[in-house]
Amino acid sequence: MTEKGKRLIENEHVAVKQCKYGTMMYNTNDAFIGRSMDLYGEWCDNELDIIGQILQPGCLVVDVGANIGTHTLFFAQKVQEEGFVLAFEPQRLSFQMLNGNVALNGITNVKTYQTAVSDKEGKIPVPVLRPTVKANYGAISAQGHEHGEEVEVVTIDSLNLARCDLMKIDVEGMETKVLKGAVKTIQAYQPVLFVENNHQTNSKELIETLYDLGYRCYWNIAGYYNPENFLDNEENIFENMSPEVNMLCFPKHIEVAVHGCPEVTGSEDSWLKCIERVREEMLVGAED
Repeated sequence: MTEKGKRLIENEHVAVKQCKYGTMMYNTNDAFIGRSMDLYGEWCDNELDIIGQILQPGCLVVDVGANIGTHTLFFAQKVQEEGFVLAFEPQRLSFQMLNGNVALNGITNVKTYQTAVSDKEGKIPVPVLRPTVKANYGAISAQGHEHGEEVEVVTIDSLNLARCDLMKIDVEGMETKVLKGAVKTIQAYQPVLFVENNHQTNSKELIETLYDLGYRCYWNIAGYYNPENFLDNEENIFENMSPEVNMLCFPKHIEVAVHGCPEVTGSEDSWLKCIERVREEMLVGAED
């Protein structure tokens, strides 16, 4: 391990390390986010490269599904002190790390909420994961559980925001519900939407909801490993994993050139179909 990648603090399941966007604490038993932070000092940096081209100082960002704050810290830095980030994370232990990472970096333009976000207000049970057990802690949905700690559920519309420039939604299959609870906000401010679409069973309804809101959608499909990662680690532990799949969405009336992100062709489209189209286009180009 290089000096740059040295753990500054560690205990049974928590480590602190200097990472790409600041000093970060993470769960060393988290098989995805935690392991990526430990080995690479970053998580899904391709997503941040895309989003970073959109954000400007003064923007208001809504981060739904903030986890431990890997994206939250980046957003806060991009929008600077004149901007603001609202970060939502329902899992208590992840929420505690989110707050720790905000505090460790002296960030003052972030407000955190230990709440779930959906289409209706209320309360739901959210399971508390054992932090000493190896697991994919970022893949646990807040819905569909009978037991757990009671957590408040809010809608984005209930916040009565005065502005919204970007909404990032990564909630393990609840993305459509989040959008349906944000219709008034989206109609009022027309934010850019960055929405996870990893779940094939939910994809059709999610795309239709975005179309109904007046958006054009573009696939952002990328592997978890970044060859140019912060810690210069050449080992790709995610080589055999399915990619991370999101949609970058703009209001239809806005003319944008989205390079490297093919447009979603309809509600029946999928990231697998998109990859096949790109592959066929490359073959045709090679023949020409």
